[in-house]
Amino acid sequence: MDRFKLGKKWFWIGIAAGLLNPILGLIYGIALVVEKDHRKEGTIVIIWTIAWAVISYYLSLWLVKQGYLPTFELKSPGKLIR
Repeated sequence: MDRFKLGKKWFWIGIAAGLLNPILGLIYGIALVVEKDHRKEGTIVIIWTIAWAVISYYLSLWLVKQGYLPTFELKSPGKLIR
């Protein structure tokens, strides 16, 4: 059985994918979990992706409140969406 190594390039590609796009990171992590030899890597990628999505969500809310990111409003027919 192949031992888990943090130096594997596909593991780091999964971490980068989760950083750039959480949906892609989840899909890639699930694909790794399905593979019998790469379950540990897949679990780490999924946990990293979910944690990064939560961090970036709250960070963006904080940056909007501080005035560093702009706010915008979407208008739909008859309603104002915020």
